[in-house]
Amino acid sequence: MNDVLRIIELNASYIMIGLSLLTLILLIAQIRLQKRFSEVSKKYRLLTRGASGADLEEMLQKYAADVLRLVEKKDELMREHEILKEEVAQCIHNPGLIRFNAFDNMGSDLSFSLAMLDHRGDGVVLTGLYGRDETRIYAKPIRKGTSDYSLTEEEKKAIQRSIEKST
Repeated sequence: MNDVLRIIELNASYIMIGLSLLTLILLIAQIRLQKRFSEVSKKYRLLTRGASGADLEEMLQKYAADVLRLVEKKDELMREHEILKEEVAQCIHNPGLIRFNAFDNMGSDLSFSLAMLDHRGDGVVLTGLYGRDETRIYAKPIRKGTSDYSLTEEEKKAIQRSIEKST
């Protein structure tokens, strides 16, 4: 033990210089850590206090409520979209028109067959027969591209044209 004390006495100045250097290094590290902590602390305070003064928890609750409202709105819009899609399917699309000459002694194609169908092939076919003294218009219901009434060739062509346009 005396030997250890004797070595310490002989090298006391070196030990003091080493401990002083170690203390100086630790002091510099402490200053740098304090500065970094101050910067992080400022950023944290800014984060937890928004522009309007609300803290982070309030802002997150508000955003969560906004997300829930948006999800509800999206669901509502999807329901409306499905309703509109069904309504559009029932609307007339791509009418098919065939003009023809109904009577041999008449000039130009003034008679017509007009098929007005929805996407399912349901609707009506109108046929107008033009004559010198009178014009007659006939309507026949169409279900899935066919009718319970007999159809003329022109009416069949009009229905086919309407169906081809919609596909």
